Amino acid sequence: MLESRVDGTIVIGSADSEIHRTLGDIITSDFRKNVLSVTETSDLLLEILDKRVDLTIIDVNLKGLPTTKAIQILKKCRPRMPVVVISDDYTVATGSSIMELGVFYYMYKPIDLDSFKEIVDSALRKKARDEAQERR
Repeated sequence: MLESRVDGTIVIGSADSEIHRTLGDIITSDFRKNVLSVTETSDLLLEILDKRVDLTIIDVNLKGLPTTKAIQILKKCRPRMPVVVISDDYTVATGSSIMELGVFYYMYKPIDLDSFKEIVDSALRKKARDEAQERR
């Protein structure tokens, strides 16, 4: 039997174990990506600095630094890496301030899993295009 190949890594940062389980299962089965699950922003940032990460998914309820600060640091370290933010905060002000930081997508809870798959697929395609263009 051939072992299915895992290609790349996605980091999920959330304090919610259900998000880790549900989204992690989708990512490994549908996208054949390695999943790193973290519960604090400091661990998320260390993983980003330490590994080649294709996509970062951040829950606004992640423990540690405020989400906006974590995104600012991520964007300084890995400006081309797509970032998807998951939130239960439906205020326009929060959504606008996070989108202004250059995130790829701002997604509301409860997470629609079909939409999630489309967003991840789109983010990974964008990352691949950006990398191909960079090599030219």
